[in-house]
Amino acid sequence: MRIRQVGFSQRLKAHRKLLTLETLKFISEYRKDGDARMAALRSGVPENYASKQGAWLKKHPIVLASMEAELDDRELLKLQKHLNEIEKHMEACKEMLGLQDY
Repeated sequence: MRIRQVGFSQRLKAHRKLLTLETLKFISEYRKDGDARMAALRSGVPENYASKQGAWLKKHPIVLASMEAELDDRELLKLQKHLNEIEKHMEACKEMLGLQDY
């Protein structure tokens, strides 16, 4: 029996209404300059997938909905601050659970 590996885009399609940390990072970066590839790179997507993943993410329903919100520079800085706090909490949880390599 052959096991079919589910691709990244198919997994995301299954979670169209689920906001992930990775999608949130992409939204924050994409709002800076509107360049999907560079936003994907800055949000942690490997370089060999950045163009494809950026193009896919900019069409994601959550990303599209988030782009409708008009944010000023102060709100964008606040968003980035919250993202940094989330990442710190994630790292603390990984350390607590012994998952630093994941």
